[in-house]
Amino acid sequence: MKKLLSVVGLAAGLALAGCQSAPMNPMASKMVYSGVLPCADCAGIRTTLTLYRDQSAQPSRYELTQQYLGTSKPTTNEVERGAWVSDRIELDDKKYDVYTLNPEDEEAQHRFLQSATNAVEMLDSAGQRVETDMNYTLIKR
Repeated sequence: MKKLLSVVGLAAGLALAGCQSAPMNPMASKMVYSGVLPCADCAGIRTTLTLYRDQSAQPSRYELTQQYLGTSKPTTNEVERGAWVSDRIELDDKKYDVYTLNPEDEEAQHRFLQSATNAVEMLDSAGQRVETDMNYTLIKR
């Protein structure tokens, strides 16, 4: 009976040890931006963009969550995931970091310009600033 209890105890200990997550690498990180973007046929799109960097601080993956507000349909979140890259561009005679989601698929790309230390601005499909008085900025959390 003692052997059985020892074996069961050992198995339980090993199972619990396997459930522990690996320690986080201090270089691995994420940036989270959120806000409400304009919408043509709704009250706005509550948007959260999470950009993940790998252990060597290189862009790795992203998650874009969008919730359409003020529609007759039940509120649902649309979640998109994929790869992203960071580039440096010149726009309006200044240099900016631009984050491109889905760099391999031009039709599915989204671009965000690092417009301030704590904010990104969504760009149009041509990679230019949207010419409007509406707010296309997401703020870092």
